[in-house]
Amino acid sequence: MEQPRDEIAAAASALDRAYQPIRDDMAAVNEYLEREFCSGEPFLQELLSHVTEYRGKQMRPACVMLAGRWMGDITQEHISTAGVIELIHMATLVHDDLLDDAAIRRRVQTVNERWGERSAILLGDFLYSRAFTLAAEVPRAFGVLADTTHTVCRGELLQVGSSFNLALTEERYFQIIEQKTAVLYGLSCALGAHLAGCTAEQRDLFQEFGNKLGMAFQIADDALDLAGDQQVVGKSLGSDLKKGKMTLPMIRLREQLSAGKLEEYMWLLEHPNEVGTHQRVLTMLRNNGVLEEVHAAAVELVNDAIALLDRLPPHPLRESFEALAQFVVERRL
Repeated sequence: MEQPRDEIAAAASALDRAYQPIRDDMAAVNEYLEREFCSGEPFLQELLSHVTEYRGKQMRPACVMLAGRWMGDITQEHISTAGVIELIHMATLVHDDLLDDAAIRRRVQTVNERWGERSAILLGDFLYSRAFTLAAEVPRAFGVLADTTHTVCRGELLQVGSSFNLALTEERYFQIIEQKTAVLYGLSCALGAHLAGCTAEQRDLFQEFGNKLGMAFQIADDALDLAGDQQVVGKSLGSDLKKGKMTLPMIRLREQLSAGKLEEYMWLLEHPNEVGTHQRVLTMLRNNGVLEEVHAAAVELVNDAIALLDRLPPHPLRESFEALAQFVVERRL
């Protein structure tokens, strides 16, 4: 029982070191969010208080602050923008849990599990709408925040539309995760730098760094959904297989198997709720070295992202960005 706690503590410690230079900035973002998670309506306050438990790694707000500090000073625009991005992210989590029939998030019940589907839909909508109201306070960021949220929703729709498409290509997979996950990381880095007065070239470099970081994060997350320890990860696992999502590990395995094994594998994908399906797929992934191969793909993306930092003015915060990038591929939660 102690091992998961040790792993969780080690991961938290690694992030804490990365966030050390922006500790006060992150505290300001959390104060901003605390004000937004207050309501005079008892039921709404109960929901909002519960959703505050979802604030975990807060990597997107951290990217805003790290990029901002790298390029200049942190202003109220940074704090508001980081808060808005976190609200958008939390809205996606509430809706994702509903789509996945997930029961646990950050080691607490999901909104849909505790209060039902209607509450989850409406709370996600509430968070989105509040985020856009607050985004209007940052005119330099409002347009791109709206466009990026539209892209995230489009990516989610593309994924839903690809459910049980067992022939999904790797190219299509990367298109989906870029839209539904990576763009919000790219936006966080780009806006942090932009609001601090960087050049257009520097903004684009930060955006590309964030996009690659987000892609690596999603690849690692997809591997964890299949092979992670639920006690460590702290959320419901196995939903990708059950919902027919062809993620990178499953696509790479499909491409490797010989005829007989491939037939067995495709049957398993078509019958995800049969007893033992998850374990049989996991055994295939491990026997064929697919998890290591997928991890290597995430590492390559992270290394490419870190290489982009060479083209920016030298800054001590590079160490924090590198630590954040390494956490993405080494994390188990």
